[in-house]
Amino acid sequence: MTRNQRAVAIWSVIALALRALGAWWRPPWHDEYFTAWAAALPLGGLLDALRVDSGPPLPYLLTNAIALTGAPEVAAARVVAVLAGTAAVIVAARAAGRAWGDAAAPWCAALLAVHPLALAWSSEGRAYPLLLLAAAIGWERLEALRASGRGATGLGLAVALACWSHGLGLVLAGALCLAALLLPRAGRVPALLGVAAGLASHLPWLPVAIGQPPAATAWMAASRQALSPAGRLLAPVGLLPPVAPFDRALDLPGAGPAVAVAAGLACLTLLVVARPRPPAAVVIGLPLAALALLPALGVPVFYPGRGEALVLAPLLGVIAAGVVVWRPGFVPAVALVIGGLVVSAAALASWARQGPPPEALLADAITARLPDGGPVVIGGYWRLGVAFHLGGAAARHELISFPATVAAHPGWYDPATDRPAPGELDGLLRRLRDGPPAAVVVTPGLATEGDLRGLAAALGLEPALAVPAAVLMAPPGPGREL
Repeated sequence: MTRNQRAVAIWSVIALALRALGAWWRPPWHDEYFTAWAAALPLGGLLDALRVDSGPPLPYLLTNAIALTGAPEVAAARVVAVLAGTAAVIVAARAAGRAWGDAAAPWCAALLAVHPLALAWSSEGRAYPLLLLAAAIGWERLEALRASGRGATGLGLAVALACWSHGLGLVLAGALCLAALLLPRAGRVPALLGVAAGLASHLPWLPVAIGQPPAATAWMAASRQALSPAGRLLAPVGLLPPVAPFDRALDLPGAGPAVAVAAGLACLTLLVVARPRPPAAVVIGLPLAALALLPALGVPVFYPGRGEALVLAPLLGVIAAGVVVWRPGFVPAVALVIGGLVVSAAALASWARQGPPPEALLADAITARLPDGGPVVIGGYWRLGVAFHLGGAAARHELISFPATVAAHPGWYDPATDRPAPGELDGLLRRLRDGPPAAVVVTPGLATEGDLRGLAAALGLEPALAVPAAVLMAPPGPGREL
């Protein structure tokens, strides 16, 4: 084993340790509860659930496979994330070594191992670590095809992995296809056949994807509208440096403006001196252009801190190349690695200090106030998390979504489409008055807040617990009163 190979191995172990600690300490949240719920469904139920939600099924199938060992679904989903995120470091380092020599591999491994975005994706049970891995594999196989004309099978698998993991996989497939066209003749046709095979594997899912409701991702368009015009333009690149204002979009520590600008300039300098060429330049440039332009055309495909998974691995590979081709680049590269490590360590410390997630507190309070079970009316997006933390006690409680339409798609809530039917609230009140004691979870700020507070008052419920973005109204009794 050479010195560079040993360095890659060390950074891979560091990456695994950081991701494992993140998966252990980071509090779960709504999207992960959806992963847990969907993964527990039979295959037919999973397909039915995704028809009224968004995204393809592979993350849930992988989670289900790990859960067969007896691990809880959230833990199983995080195992998938940790493994995929660590594998991405190894594969990206290999790609950088192919493209710019063995000396680039440790730098690429170091930058990706400590990058806070990669840590965040690789410590939660969602699709983004799989997308990150697919992008790394696709880039690595393109470099192999450029050098030797071999690697088409792996390229096809990368396309399939991306497309079956996330809707943005099609963007990656387009970038890999364009990069394949620019390969030398010996690798061009095999690469195009590999991309075509990967896309062909995805054809059975396309009718489902086309029929998925736009409302499931409408929240991204609303988030984009809240940004300034300059913010919308810079959004796809603003969180790519290892030190950036991550706290604007994620539960990560954010850097101040001066530090963030310095990190961005350091990255830009190393990118310029590296003079990226195809295929790396294409697999970076095309997805970034798509993430900037498609939302402007009304296609909600990007929210800061997520879609960057398409480009982070090859981008950091090019930055690593800047160190190899420009000796003074060692200084900004070391600063970027240290900065990323500091931010990631601070994130881990923050996650470790946090108490139970709000859903767990709500579930505990519900169990305390309704020890014999009973109906719980839930407004907004709390249902999946509350059900998860109720565990075995969930069988004693009837969780009622309000409006009732939300029950059909518990993964998302859209105030524009999820509205109570005429008479729905009155009918719910009559039913609850004649039944066992009930509780109500109110989400302040949503359109349902007034209706649910009125329902709770009519049932004689009192505020029992307040957590961020939710208030539990329950019968008088033991518990944390407000």
